[in-house]
Amino acid sequence: MDKSILKGIVASVDAYPATAWMTSGVSSTVVGRPLISAFERVGYGSVVLDAAGLVLLANAIAIRLLQQEAALATISPEAVGNAIRLLLRRGKARIPMPADTWVTIPREGERDLVVHAVPIGDGSGSGTQTMMIMVDLAGSYEPNSGVLQRMFGLTAAEARLALRIARGDTPADIAQETHVSMPTVRSQLAAVFTKTQTSRQAELVGLLARVSLLP
Repeated sequence: MDKSILKGIVASVDAYPATAWMTSGVSSTVVGRPLISAFERVGYGSVVLDAAGLVLLANAIAIRLLQQEAALATISPEAVGNAIRLLLRRGKARIPMPADTWVTIPREGERDLVVHAVPIGDGSGSGTQTMMIMVDLAGSYEPNSGVLQRMFGLTAAEARLALRIARGDTPADIAQETHVSMPTVRSQLAAVFTKTQTSRQAELVGLLARVSLLP
């Protein structure tokens, strides 16, 4: 992999600072800080709780989801904690600390919200934290066009085509909407397959999902 891409990943994580609240007596080093920043990049909400269930960290996507789903109005540890409890009640669940638990939150008219709580830290009781990962199944994530061009050597047109395929568009749809002939679209898609070492649209979509982490 190009070293510039690896540097970009690090820069991307640093560019998504977490909202942090440090309660008294808690070390200023929070195990989950780099993780919730990485989850921010791929579109997942994430909250870190201490052993007592108090909120230590939350990324922006977690805040947005709690605002949408649990009427979070004030951004504070107490308010975020209350919103999380309200959200879990909708899923008829509670999460003991520490825990490895999956909860599905039903939503009317759209796909569910999934919450995964997983213990992190040194496992020493008071030093153990719990990370809550919120996955919005209605969301969609895609890689950066520039990354596709650098990583696979795609042209700008080929990268745009690959992203349209990742969104579920068919070659016929793309040809019609972009006013490009079908032979041209097929030729570009063949080039994308060759450069990405894929052979089917489903395989290409899976590959693009894996590289969506990159900035």
